Amino acid sequence: MNKLLSSLINFRVNEELKNSYNISDRLLYIVWNNIFLRNEIHKHILKFIKHSVQFLDISGFSKFKNKSYITTLNWRSDPLPDKDEYPPFLTILYLHGSSEMLTLTTLPNTITTLAFDYSFNQVIPPGTLPNSLTTLTFGHRFNQVIPPGTLPNSLTTLTFGEYFNRAILPGTLPNSLTTLTFGHRFDQVIPPGTLPNSLTTLTFGHDFNQVVLPNTLPNSLTTLTFGHYFNQVVSPGTLPNSLTALKFCTNFNQVILPGTLPNRLTTLTFDFKFNKVVSPGTLPNSLTTLTFGYYFNQVVLPNTLPNSLTTLTFGFKFNKVVSPGTLPNSLTTLTFDSKFNQVVSPGTLPNSLTTLKFGRNFNQLVLPDTLPNSLTTLKFGTNFNQVILPGTLPNSLTTLTFGHYFNQVVLPNTLPNSLTTLTFDFKFNQVVSPGTLPNSLTTLTFGHDFNQVVLPDTLPNSLTTLKFGTNFNQVILPGTLPNSLTTLTFGHDFNQVVLPGTLPNRLTTLTFGHRFDQYYINNTTF
Repeated sequence: MNKLLSSLINFRVNEELKNSYNISDRLLYIVWNNIFLRNEIHKHILKFIKHSVQFLDISGFSKFKNKSYITTLNWRSDPLPDKDEYPPFLTILYLHGSSEMLTLTTLPNTITTLAFDYSFNQVIPPGTLPNSLTTLTFGHRFNQVIPPGTLPNSLTTLTFGEYFNRAILPGTLPNSLTTLTFGHRFDQVIPPGTLPNSLTTLTFGHDFNQVVLPNTLPNSLTTLTFGHYFNQVVSPGTLPNSLTALKFCTNFNQVILPGTLPNRLTTLTFDFKFNKVVSPGTLPNSLTTLTFGYYFNQVVLPNTLPNSLTTLTFGFKFNKVVSPGTLPNSLTTLTFDSKFNQVVSPGTLPNSLTTLKFGRNFNQLVLPDTLPNSLTTLKFGTNFNQVILPGTLPNSLTTLTFGHYFNQVVLPNTLPNSLTTLTFDFKFNQVVSPGTLPNSLTTLTFGHDFNQVVLPDTLPNSLTTLKFGTNFNQVILPGTLPNSLTTLTFGHDFNQVVLPGTLPNRLTTLTFGHRFDQYYINNTTF
């Protein structure tokens, strides 16, 4: 930081400012070209950096000599200072352990952020909170009625703690509010007209499970999150047209009727229990990201998913056939979770798909022409152990990851010339013949069980990073490692003599495992 400040002090102000029509520019030129004033500025900046954040109680505060440099004050226990005694540039105030009743003379007009401690549970009289306040956070135990006129018109962010469960009357929340977060226990009906038209983000806590009536949610709302226990029907006309992100949490399991989701919605997330059929016409054409949760296991019919969808994630239990024509041509990322183990027929995956991830149980033969030519990233899950036939992997593929149990011979011409990253996992222990790995490959990782001789001409000249797993303990002959290699990692068991001429000259990082005890010097081990 001092180096940065020194460069600031030595910075030369543009000479053009000297004769600028703007008086502020001319004043800057005069001040900054005065060495004394510039050093004074430097001195005060250093003091702000040193003293800006402080943890104090009334005793420490009274003795503190650099109050004017405090911008963030963490106040410990009672009593509080009078509002005129606070530092002049204070903007953030955290009240730790204070249970003192707030009065009109308690809080300074400079603060923009105020956070109450865990135990604070006092009524806040109207006029107590300053008009400078933009962010207000209540602690764990706060559970008091907030009368209209209490919250200042400057407030943009309001967060309630876990215990808060009071009705909020219309006129309580200011028209400046943009973000509102309720704690776990809040479970009150919110009448229409309560939430201000400025609100953009609304988050409910665990216990909220009330019907949300039409006209309750303002047309400004863009992000809405329901908590764990919410499981109410959401009627058409309830969600505002401004909404772009909607998340249902654990217990939600209601049918969503066509016309319920607004046309601007881009992100929709279902959590744990949702397991209802989603009918064609339900999802809006604006939707780009759709996530199904743990229990969802319904057939997705053709024309259900909109042509705008780019990211689709299925949850743990999903194990239904996905028919050709189901996935839209806009889809770029598709993720299946643990239970999915269905044949994926040619023509099912759209030509737009770039990333495909299979979950733990998938163990089906992937036929040629199944994977689209757009695919760049392919990850197989734990149980996959099928032969990959030549012509199966598209020429667009750059990253390929095999899971825990994969242990099949990879034939020459199987891996495409576009591939740059190849990862074998735990069980793979097959000979990799020369000509198998493409000349595009830059990163190769072998898993725990791999312990095969790597012959010269097996590793391509494009390879820069090579990692062997735990069990590998084979002699590497000179000429085996390509000259392009910069990073080489051996696993736990490797303990072979490394002969002169074995390690390439471009190697910058070399890691041996725990059992390696050969003497190495000047590219030679003894």
